[in-house]
Amino acid sequence: MFIDSHAHFDLCAEDHKTSAETIISLMEDNNVTTAVHIVIDTTGIQWGLDFINRHADKNIYIAMGIHPSSLADSEALHQLSVTIAHSKKTIPHKIFGIGETGLDYYRMRQPKSMQIESFQFQIQLAKEHNLPVIIHSRDAMDDTYSIVKEYAPMRGIIHCFSGNHIDARKFIDLGFFISFAGNVTYKSATNLQQAASYIPMDTMLLETDAPFLTPVPFRGKPNHPGLVQHTYNYIAALRKISLSNCIDNIAQNFSNVLKLNN
Repeated sequence: MFIDSHAHFDLCAEDHKTSAETIISLMEDNNVTTAVHIVIDTTGIQWGLDFINRHADKNIYIAMGIHPSSLADSEALHQLSVTIAHSKKTIPHKIFGIGETGLDYYRMRQPKSMQIESFQFQIQLAKEHNLPVIIHSRDAMDDTYSIVKEYAPMRGIIHCFSGNHIDARKFIDLGFFISFAGNVTYKSATNLQQAASYIPMDTMLLETDAPFLTPVPFRGKPNHPGLVQHTYNYIAALRKISLSNCIDNIAQNFSNVLKLNN
């Protein structure tokens, strides 16, 4: 019924002090039928692949990338490249995209030059394998857009969107989907709410980014994919559409993203 297009099952299990299998149970108990596990560094790649293989019967997909806050030296980028090439041959139906990658000038845990080089490398990797790119952008919207525009045409997702409706329009015009996380439900998130009201429904995805950004009314508590339903409810009310209409639109958009990797 509901789809969580971006979650970190390993970090959720750690945050909840439980197992990834319990997180799946929470997901299914809340009528979330489909989710994407996001890998953020090379140390998490094997965990992610093992997780996907253990649950091959579930509608759980994987995206593999190196987050801008993670180490992205030449060895790490090479390992990612080799793994993506192998996985495209062995589990092509389970690969959602490349990422998350992008730029994070808020934390600056890695030098700006490394972030940009890693971002460009992963964009090229996505284009090489005809996969969508899942982009993280925090306090770096202008540079993110400049780099994406440089490599256009390409397709992908601006995950956990943090800009305004003008930013959203620029990425949509480049063929991107805009994904909103639980923070769109926060009272202070007026820019996000304006953007979520403005963009066409056929360009929107919803996510938890769990274990981060728990939506209202559970803000302050551990997040998990099952709570994505509250973001659906919020978006439906914000846009004055039925919940079923919202669910159907997001499901179609998710299906359209999956078609990009063919």
